[in-house]
Amino acid sequence: MMNMNEVATKAVACPHCGENASVPLPDGETEVKVRQSIAAFGEHTTITCSRDHTYWEYFC
Repeated sequence: MMNMNEVATKAVACPHCGENASVPLPDGETEVKVRQSIAAFGEHTTITCSRDHTYWEYFC
């Protein structure tokens, strides 16, 4: 169980170069899908790695 002050995170790899990023999750039980393109709907976060690649993390 998470403390109220803790933020759930997950390491995801950039689909372009494989560099890992730690991204916040809405909660600890959320499944994450990483995509190279943005979808028209759905809860997501935009991520840019240190090599300037932009990709999207979708929450399921």
